[in-house]
Amino acid sequence: MSTVPHFKRSTSTLSCSESVFFHVSCDSPDAWVNNIFHNSRYGIFHLKTEAGKLKLELTSKGLNTNKFRKATVKSEEHAINKILAWMSDIAGDSFFLA
Repeated sequence: MSTVPHFKRSTSTLSCSESVFFHVSCDSPDAWVNNIFHNSRYGIFHLKTEAGKLKLELTSKGLNTNKFRKATVKSEEHAINKILAWMSDIAGDSFFLA
């Protein structure tokens, strides 16, 4: 198992409720072509409350990455585990947060 090369959490309060975004990459920043996040095997996930349920959705992804079905999750920790599993499928390695 290895630590995640790039995992960043941010929040947005533009709507009436708070949303959480996760910017993740299976590649370390020094491996990004021209030091650009979008040139890596990346994913941008959106965690929000929808109809009273917590939903996790992949809003943007890089080349050579897998699809991700919108999922209902129980908590933010459950969402992070789903993201790490998605990353592990792409990289062929097991990831965990340091």
